[in-house]
Amino acid sequence: MITSSNGLATLDGLSGKLGGDEDRELFRTLRGMADFILVGLKTVLEERYNPPKLDNTMAAFRKNSGKDKLPRVVVVTNSLEIDPGIPLFASELYSPILLTSKSSPLDKRESLEKRYDVVLSGEDRVDFKKAINALTKGKGGIVLVEGGPSINRQLVTADLFDELCITVSPLHSNDANGELVTTDKSYPHGHMEEARRIEVNDFTFYRYLRNR
Repeated sequence: MITSSNGLATLDGLSGKLGGDEDRELFRTLRGMADFILVGLKTVLEERYNPPKLDNTMAAFRKNSGKDKLPRVVVVTNSLEIDPGIPLFASELYSPILLTSKSSPLDKRESLEKRYDVVLSGEDRVDFKKAINALTKGKGGIVLVEGGPSINRQLVTADLFDELCITVSPLHSNDANGELVTTDKSYPHGHMEEARRIEVNDFTFYRYLRNR
């Protein structure tokens, strides 16, 4: 996740505006290592998600590691109100997974199942623990969570994060409805420990590990 200098998740309503070349390089690397990319539908729509793209280095890493050619984007949605014009959903060469609960509209599920893999987990809302176990069983265990903040809070509550990778941007945000980014401060003292801090130009990159 990337955060503004004052802790908010967005600038002018978008997280992408907080970044720069330095953060985008780390973002691409983390995506290249992941087996699954977990993200909420709201974030997909607002940021106009594209299918993942890898450079030659990460493509070779995945091949040598026995991973799939590309990570699978897993879109969390109870409404199933996808926008077929978003590049992620419009691509003829790449298909995301839709993760939803049993409370989602049955007619929409049946319609979307004709084109996408749909995973059901939970009754009224997605049960992330069951969903992550189902996704990773026999297929690789690295799930990169790209938010947004609501999904992150649910994963904190369920204690499902093993590590946090946080970029602190030099940019200040005045978003009136901006939400705070999940950090080590989202946990009781001592539950997340700083493992690495790197400063590149005006950006600071943190990696925290869950102390179990």
